[in-house]
Amino acid sequence: MSRRPGARVPLHEQMYTVIRARIETREWGKGHQLPTEWQLAEEFGVSRGTTRQAITRLVNEGLLDRSAGRGTFVKGGRPLAYRVGDLLGFAHRITAGGRIPSSRLVRTEVVQRHEMFGFAEGVRKLLLIERVRLADDEPVALERIYLPWPRFAGLADMDLEKVGVYDTLEADFGVEIELGDFDLTIADLDAEQAGLLNEAPDAAVFLMQGSVTDHQASVIAGVQSYYRRDTFSFQFAMTRREHGGPAQEPPNPVLALRPAGS
Repeated sequence: MSRRPGARVPLHEQMYTVIRARIETREWGKGHQLPTEWQLAEEFGVSRGTTRQAITRLVNEGLLDRSAGRGTFVKGGRPLAYRVGDLLGFAHRITAGGRIPSSRLVRTEVVQRHEMFGFAEGVRKLLLIERVRLADDEPVALERIYLPWPRFAGLADMDLEKVGVYDTLEADFGVEIELGDFDLTIADLDAEQAGLLNEAPDAAVFLMQGSVTDHQASVIAGVQSYYRRDTFSFQFAMTRREHGGPAQEPPNPVLALRPAGS
């Protein structure tokens, strides 16, 4: 690999692009062991430091798993893009990523009210729906949805491994979903959660939690979703205010998800 005269792309960036392409095209499939850093450096005609820089970036992006004494292995294909801005159901996002969505129901039960979601004072109990969400039969997310009981009690009688909760709320319960207000953080899985997601206990994941409101600004659902970091990539689109303009706090795109097409 050589830098062309006038080229501005660093060698580690070129190497990163080539290796990532091998993963995305499945030339190097899941579980494939990469050559050693010395072998890769020789193949690409670069230094070992350049090789390590490209590999480290792929490890940080969740595409490679590097283990001391064992080597570096492919974890999977390109992460699923979670484009922040539209309040889409899980199946829509997975399908858009070219994979097949499915769900496995963990439990449904009636629980006490959670103050963190901001339900109306009259809501004393909630229907909890907990599901593992899968892409190509691989568990990639753990989802907990809390809904006012008994208003949405009928959901418990539906095939929750087949139906979408948001679609059902709109089609069968007459709900007009308006806004999702969420925080995105990093959390560690407990032993039960890790088992459901085929992860190690205490593994770090993305945690998105918050509330979904209807057209009357009433909270109709509380959501806690745990996303595997090696599977999802959260993407944001931001605008920059003009220099010299008013110093206003920009909106946080994670906290303003609206139904697609609204």
